[in-house]
Amino acid sequence: MKKISIFAACAFAALGAAPAAAQQAVVTLPANDTIKSLGVSHALLSNMLTARTQADLGVVEENVAVENGKAVITLDKAGAARYSIAISPETAIDFYAAPDETLSVDVTSVNPLDYSVSGTALMEGMSRMEKLLAPVTARQNEIMASGVEPDAETIGKIREDMTKVFNDYVKANPDDPAAVYALLNLSGEDFLDAFGLLGENARKSILFPFAEAQRPMVEQNVAKERMQRELASGKHEAPAFTLPDLEGKEVSLSQFKGKWVILDFWGSWCIWCIKGFPKLKATYEQYKDRLEVIGIDCRDSMEAWKAAVAKYELPWVNVYKEDSNTALLESYGVQGFPTKAIVNPEGKIVDITTGEDPSFYDRLASFISRQ
Repeated sequence: MKKISIFAACAFAALGAAPAAAQQAVVTLPANDTIKSLGVSHALLSNMLTARTQADLGVVEENVAVENGKAVITLDKAGAARYSIAISPETAIDFYAAPDETLSVDVTSVNPLDYSVSGTALMEGMSRMEKLLAPVTARQNEIMASGVEPDAETIGKIREDMTKVFNDYVKANPDDPAAVYALLNLSGEDFLDAFGLLGENARKSILFPFAEAQRPMVEQNVAKERMQRELASGKHEAPAFTLPDLEGKEVSLSQFKGKWVILDFWGSWCIWCIKGFPKLKATYEQYKDRLEVIGIDCRDSMEAWKAAVAKYELPWVNVYKEDSNTALLESYGVQGFPTKAIVNPEGKIVDITTGEDPSFYDRLASFISRQ
């Protein structure tokens, strides 16, 4: 099974199971392969739940000899862990195991890497998931191999197709331990809906503590998304603010009533914010007689902000938000960057979009054309 994706490890309670007798993972390589040893690393899932730094993970590394085409990895007695077997500098085999389990890792091809992991319901379910994802991952690999950077729409379609696979897996297999792995690759309301479907057996999965730890943050983000939808209904005044511009002059949103306004929450550290500037500039030029853009810098030092405005030649109104001013982000339900809000000439919010989404500009054009 190839890598699918890496879920976010969130810090909460550690796994508290008592140490059990260690079993093994037996790796079988192709008969004609010449690999003499394998580099194996692992980290306890309990460490992954609480780690704040790379050192906190407590990664253990070892070389395991290959004899007669097989390598035997002794599982850590201390608890459930994530293991990674380096097959080459570019490829690795990842699996999850508890100390009392026995697994088989069967490698059918080293280049390209092709393998399966069996012996536990979790890993066998993940293998089935990999097959379901194969068409999507093949398309993703093809795009990456082309050397052409995909646009936001292409990335969005791939993400949408992957999300469907994970959603469908949980719905079809709610009591499967691997359903938790699928859940951890979901976000927002998809995550919460899938969490509610999990059966008793799935909740015993060694990955379930990650889902429990992640749920409060997802609930918080979903609440922000719902708030944004309500804010963008066209019924609410845009939350007021006054912030300093490049010359230190105070700028208030209320100054721009009578014009369409795009509020662009961004930062110089945000790659997609920067990538979105050309389209935003073109839009500003197209509608500048009726539209103002207010770039609200977030999470930068004042020096970094001013340097970025000059570097990217941002022609609109640019203002600076102190990190301590969290109330402004909360008032617009900002949960990611860039976030763009459209304020109509009456001062009401009609759209809030998180991320660099091409459809934002279609909606803007539709709003302006109606005026």
